[in-house]
Amino acid sequence: MFWLDKKQGPEPTPAIVHLFDVLKSLRWDMNENDIRATFNGFKHGSTSKLNKKSTLSRKENFEGQEIYTTFSFPRENGEKVNKGEIRLSRVNKKDIDLLFRTVCKAYGNPQESGTNKDGAVKWATEIGVLTLENPAPEEYLLTLTEEDTKV
Repeated sequence: MFWLDKKQGPEPTPAIVHLFDVLKSLRWDMNENDIRATFNGFKHGSTSKLNKKSTLSRKENFEGQEIYTTFSFPRENGEKVNKGEIRLSRVNKKDIDLLFRTVCKAYGNPQESGTNKDGAVKWATEIGVLTLENPAPEEYLLTLTEEDTKV
């Protein structure tokens, strides 16, 4: 789904490389066991059952940058993943610029309407809706949801 062109611009940090690895490996037909088998670290993650859904999450640290990854599984969806959230904290502008350029290269410019949230941009992709938000200084949230892509 994503790629990094290492011939252009600065080298991405390990946190950004990891983010792209997660997005590249995610498929909408995955269940909780598939997520644990594909993504290391979730075997120690917690599964909680709230509001007719369960979630798997983990926290990682890459050279001072923290990554919180959460996958959601609604009960009415046959327990297949329908949302992935990756929250990056202590992110520098260089990495976010690289992330934004790479997503634009893959999916074009974000939609004008984006989302109702300030500081958020949205892309319709072939597999779902990708949203990039800046909820706090040096913090970014990348959300991939399985939705109708005609947004």
